[in-house]
Amino acid sequence: MSNVRGTDALLRRLDAIKTKSGRTMLQQIQLEAVRNAKLNALRFKKTGNLAGSIQPGALTDDYTIVKATAGYAAYVELGTRPHKIPVGAKGFLAWPEKGTPVRLTGKATRGANRAGGNYVYTRRAVNHPGTKAQPYLVPAAKRAIKENLGTEAIIKDWNDAA
Repeated sequence: MSNVRGTDALLRRLDAIKTKSGRTMLQQIQLEAVRNAKLNALRFKKTGNLAGSIQPGALTDDYTIVKATAGYAAYVELGTRPHKIPVGAKGFLAWPEKGTPVRLTGKATRGANRAGGNYVYTRRAVNHPGTKAQPYLVPAAKRAIKENLGTEAIIKDWNDAA
């Protein structure tokens, strides 16, 4: 009867790869995707609202979810087509004039008010030209998957388990 050398090391390596293929791996991908997406997200008005709304969602043995809960998150990720902005219930649209300093709340500063000041008014609908997509979630997820399922990651797990 001969004794096979290296059996224990081989079993440890196979177990390391098996463990990475389950829920642990998905959770690692999820957390890295959240981190990457927060780094990629645009900072509108310096509030960080979009990045702050990115969080882990459901996690099972088969899938994981990363979500952004800011109301405009999908518009940033996917962009928008040209569209018409209708006149509101008050019968007009108003926005700060170009060059008017704006607070983080989006309201004009320096004495601007709705009775005049630094606002532009119209009683007509406005044609918005649309916005270009600025993806932050999909690239973050792809990067997290590549880093955790790529050849280098598997080789590292294999070697670390020896």
